[in-house]
Amino acid sequence: MKNQSDSFGNLTNFSVGDLVFWKNKGKKETGLITKLFFSVEGGRKVAKASIFHMKTEKYLILPTIILNFEQKR
Repeated sequence: MKNQSDSFGNLTNFSVGDLVFWKNKGKKETGLITKLFFSVEGGRKVAKASIFHMKTEKYLILPTIILNFEQKR
């Protein structure tokens, strides 16, 4: 039997101020974590981060499960 957690992704590995990257259509994007939080989607908690995108200089909301560390604060 599969063991399911109560959330999708986690916040414990990340901190505000971490420089992270993710892939968007094969291109590497970078940003700075400004906020970490959970939101409920489909009845399940999803770990998300507010990211200041370095290239566009805009804020994005992304699930933490797609984020990787560029540099840990």
